[in-house]
Amino acid sequence: MLSLILPLLLIASVVMGVTLRRVYDSAVLTLQDERLSEVRLLARGIDFELRSVSQVAENTAALLRIQSTFNKTQLFNMLRETAASNPLVYGAAAAFEPFKADPKLKLFAPYVFDTDLKALDLSTITGDYTKNSLWYAPIRNSRSAQWSEPYFDTGAGNLPITTYSTPLIRDDEFLGVTTVDLRLDQLTQQVARQVPISNARVMIMSASGHFVSHYDPRLKPSDTLQEQAAQRQVPDYQALVDDILQGNTSLRVLSNAYIDGDAGNSWVLYTPIPSTGWLLATLLPEDELTLPLRQQINMALSGLTLTIVLIFLLVWRISSRLSRPIKQLEAAVSEVARGKLDTHIENIRSLDELGRLSIGFNRMLKNLKQQIELRSQQEASQRLLEREWQMARETQRSLLPTTFPPFPAHKEFDLYAVNQPARHVAGDYFDFFMLNPQTLMLVIADVSGKGMSAALVMAVTRTILRSLAQTGKSPAEILYEANEQLRESQKGAAFVTLFLGSYHIVSGRLTYANAGHTPPLLLSRDGVVSSVGAATGTIVGMLEQQEYRNAEFRLQPDDLLLLFTDGFPEARSPSGEFYGQSRIKTFLQNHAKSPVSTICESAIDEINQFQNHQLADDITILALRRNPSGSASVLDDAQRIE
Repeated sequence: MLSLILPLLLIASVVMGVTLRRVYDSAVLTLQDERLSEVRLLARGIDFELRSVSQVAENTAALLRIQSTFNKTQLFNMLRETAASNPLVYGAAAAFEPFKADPKLKLFAPYVFDTDLKALDLSTITGDYTKNSLWYAPIRNSRSAQWSEPYFDTGAGNLPITTYSTPLIRDDEFLGVTTVDLRLDQLTQQVARQVPISNARVMIMSASGHFVSHYDPRLKPSDTLQEQAAQRQVPDYQALVDDILQGNTSLRVLSNAYIDGDAGNSWVLYTPIPSTGWLLATLLPEDELTLPLRQQINMALSGLTLTIVLIFLLVWRISSRLSRPIKQLEAAVSEVARGKLDTHIENIRSLDELGRLSIGFNRMLKNLKQQIELRSQQEASQRLLEREWQMARETQRSLLPTTFPPFPAHKEFDLYAVNQPARHVAGDYFDFFMLNPQTLMLVIADVSGKGMSAALVMAVTRTILRSLAQTGKSPAEILYEANEQLRESQKGAAFVTLFLGSYHIVSGRLTYANAGHTPPLLLSRDGVVSSVGAATGTIVGMLEQQEYRNAEFRLQPDDLLLLFTDGFPEARSPSGEFYGQSRIKTFLQNHAKSPVSTICESAIDEINQFQNHQLADDITILALRRNPSGSASVLDDAQRIE
């Protein structure tokens, strides 16, 4: 009996050891995937925080583009509100080109900073910032918003910061930049609070390798990842650094890496932070991460050893009882090694070592299966979210007119409009409806921001405008009432630029009020393109008791009026070039004889190609052409109205 049992025990021990090793290796791979997913989530969380900070500067620039005149007190007050709007913002500034803020001042750069919102003029401490600053000259040259390299601010704060700057451009003229400053020590603390992995050493680098945030407070903004690589005598470390700087997402294991004096293998997980071009990397000690796995393996090995010892001692008595559970365990382990995680050891009748080992094995497989099911549920939730976004887009689309031509009985004009969101749902919208048989109401609007919040503001704005239009009030009166209602309903959280026009079909006269919206373009029948419908008031939904004026112009027969949101002229190519008003005018002249539907659709196609099908902002275009009437009665009516 002993000669039979001993070889069987030896074989069982070998099989168990090999299987546990394979289970361990598989668990390590699973653990690595989980940690890499956590790092990706961390990068998305940091990216969200940085986007919210950069949006502060974007909103300031948008407000300055719309409101053309500000005195110094207004500028400093606006910057105080900007600096206090986000806890991560250390300071906010608006730096202007020479003599652009005040014809009497060559340089003017109001700056509000620190927790007590101190204020000063940066030009008094930095000199000519248009030439010697990291946050101005690159923006003026590229005309694109960007984060600066980390640097030590020796002017106002005397601390390490990074600056987000966005260009202030009005009518294609560069007027200056708006900025927000982010303290690097605050960023490091914020990242430390968000890290889901204990004992993780987190680094954030700029695209050039300079440290934006580092777990070691002794490192300075001027230090780089490349310098750290040169100081370490670790095989393959330089290749790892190169892979990080290329913006890849991966996990690598460094063998015998010395980190903060601790020797051993380390896992390096890294991924880019999309909106900034920065790079996130974490260092994790392998021994700490795999300790629970090794403890489980050691417990399993201890139980196996104890089982073997007991078998040797009690072989004559329990040999028959041990053979069946050993076979069950061996078969179950082999099934798991082949990837069958539904394996379960049935009929555990004893509580000896093999019985407890079988129970532990079942529990281990159950936990592993739960983790896999949890991941499947998360993926299902993501798919559900995508469906909900699609439903939101369909709901929003139902609010926009979709039937063209919209008024077949009216041959006096042709009308067409298109809307393409940058995301699932848009903040842009257009609307038109017949107020009476002779009056066509036209609306085009742009809500600040994008996504679901902008879409909700859009829906509320549409409802308010339609309701007020039925009262017979003028466009200016409608905008006044809409401003008050919208401001009260959403507490100034967003604003709307919009053009509201009342078009008299017989005479071609269009009475309008423009709330800070991009002026339309008029293509005459002679092929001349001109800008009409300039702003007659400020934005809607943010400032209290704003006054709006009515203005008017007339469409002659064969004239074409093109209304659009700022996503059209401000579309940018991958190289950073703006589409601009001049291209729009050329486009209109090239399509002067085209139907209004062709003009709108061709414009959308051209902008998509110009931006390489990656829209940065929502785009809405509405075209109205007055047709030649050829009817004496219609002309007589027009003369009587005049």
